Amino acid sequence: MEKKIYFICTDNKEPIGGVKQLYRQVDILNKNGFTAFIIHRKKGFRHKWFKNETKIIYNRSIYNTIDKILKKKQKPFKLFKNYLRTKNDDPIDDNGILVIPEIYGPYISALNKNIEKVIFNQNCYYTFNKCDIIESKKEVIYLDEKFLASIVVSEDSKKYLEYTFPKSTTHRVHLGINTNKFNYNNTLKKKQIAFMPRKLEDDIIQIINILRIRDNLKNWNFVPIDNKTEDEVATILNESSIFLSLNHKEGFGLPPAEAMASGCIVIGYAGQGGKEYFNPNFSFKIDEGNIIDFVDKIEEISLKLEKNDPEILKITQSASDYISNNYNLKKEEESIVLTWKKILKSN
Repeated sequence: MEKKIYFICTDNKEPIGGVKQLYRQVDILNKNGFTAFIIHRKKGFRHKWFKNETKIIYNRSIYNTIDKILKKKQKPFKLFKNYLRTKNDDPIDDNGILVIPEIYGPYISALNKNIEKVIFNQNCYYTFNKCDIIESKKEVIYLDEKFLASIVVSEDSKKYLEYTFPKSTTHRVHLGINTNKFNYNNTLKKKQIAFMPRKLEDDIIQIINILRIRDNLKNWNFVPIDNKTEDEVATILNESSIFLSLNHKEGFGLPPAEAMASGCIVIGYAGQGGKEYFNPNFSFKIDEGNIIDFVDKIEEISLKLEKNDPEILKITQSASDYISNNYNLKKEEESIVLTWKKILKSN
């Protein structure tokens, strides 16, 4: 009997890259002969900040159980209301596989105990999310008898999980960037510096304030990327000359890679997972927290861009080519299909 694969996905409307990867994986699996679904809590909900026609089912019961595991307090009336809403749940086949994001922490093995589970761990540094010091490892999902494997998105995450759980299976998939959207066209570039303020806000405030006080970047604009659609993000990156990376303990850190694909000079923090593409030949890695070095490098690169320095222009093309060759949609699809064939074969 064919196993159905169910991906739990938050209903949070905020644009989060990990959500898009869940949808992408479901699309790729269905395209290649598997049967996969996103599970949302609220009937009719779908993420709309990126274009998709992904297969979705709605099951409030599973989220009610997650809330209990995470000990989220709810008023009696809301609990009763949620219970009544479960009457319209789409069914989940106990013979299927439940794919759970790492954000719910290690004790999620208590969720639907009869069904086999896979963790899609997009950030290994969230593995012990919502967790105090572990007193007993009996309930840790990575050690549960119904646990099949972890799926990760970088070599850094793979090493982390293999070191922590040496007896469990970990598969690495390659994320793919849509170069039809994120692509390099030098004629579009402006004196524009893009950044994402959601993480390490204190650092970016220091960096921009120091640059403004020093006043060496004449007519350069800083453009924050926050709460934007995928198309809006692509437009900003395609027009920007520089992208400031604020990666911090990332499983991969997709925005700097998208910026490289778009022909931006990337300056900033690699954030662990990003070390594999922060190549010194075409990017400028800054030690985390070194604000002065960060500011100094921005001033240096912006001046070279103003002078049309041929070496800097060559770097932008090299970065774009590297991302296109190593993190493309074809490679992503092949790695996802191969991973799931291995998981099902070993089952």
